[in-house]
Amino acid sequence: DQYRATIHDLIPGGAHTYSKGDDQFPEQAPAAIDYGKDAHVWDIDGNEYLDCSMGLTSVGLGHAYEPVLERVRKELDRGVNFQRPSVLEKKVAEDFLALVPQHDMIKFAKNGSIVTTAAVKLARSATGRGLVAFPGDHPFYSYDDWFIGSTACNKGVPEDIRGLSVTFKSCDIQSLKDLFDQYPTDIACVITEPERSTCTADCACGGNPGKFLKEAIELAHQYGALFIIDEMITGFKTAFPGSIAKYSLKPDMATWGKGIANGFSFCALTGVKEVMELGGIRTIGQEKVFLISTTHGGETHALAAAEE
Repeated sequence: DQYRATIHDLIPGGAHTYSKGDDQFPEQAPAAIDYGKDAHVWDIDGNEYLDCSMGLTSVGLGHAYEPVLERVRKELDRGVNFQRPSVLEKKVAEDFLALVPQHDMIKFAKNGSIVTTAAVKLARSATGRGLVAFPGDHPFYSYDDWFIGSTACNKGVPEDIRGLSVTFKSCDIQSLKDLFDQYPTDIACVITEPERSTCTADCACGGNPGKFLKEAIELAHQYGALFIIDEMITGFKTAFPGSIAKYSLKPDMATWGKGIANGFSFCALTGVKEVMELGGIRTIGQEKVFLISTTHGGETHALAAAEE
């Protein structure tokens, strides 16, 4: 109670992720966590809990998992950020792309919103279109305007920006067809999570999200749009490396994050070369897409955690 009485005067929302805020939990939930080990955490009152969500599902191997920590410590002693790229960037890129043979290139970042927004920007550049389509009944894709402007939390997002987002019913191919019929030449991309816990026989996909996704990718390409699979939740959980392999899918891009680096800040965007290269610098005289440019995107300890 003492913690709660002061934290909201210091941090808007009381936490740096809204899904960790007081309004998301019962009154008797722990106000703050002191430390964690394996599958357990201890709050600031000394109570021990079995952690079911594991850092919003970002901690896959357990809190303070020693093999990862040992690898991270080695990089901390060698420096974490340099003026030029760390040699680890090439190694991790090669190893990650080896897991995703559908894709040719990768870009690192520190959180999921950055890579989903980067994918949307590439799609708009590649197609010359403005609309972004996604399932209106999925909970979250990005804190950026293109997504959050379509939700009830759209304060601060101009009406013109909100109009660039269009939605369909998840797993419902007819709903997506209707959307393309309505905007046949305006949709730049479709972005969707590949599957949900509710993809049972009662779901619009009849419990077969793979069939829906293959049809949806073909439909998007038929109308000249790109297809992005958001593996933020499913990556390294539903399959290895994710649902993209589980259902033998080939989207134009995929986004990755939670579950990659056992809680360390590491996310990635993968994609086919002709799209990803739009953010490159090798084509002389051609305007590039200012894709992802983050000071901390290649921090060596986070790359090492992902590599381990």
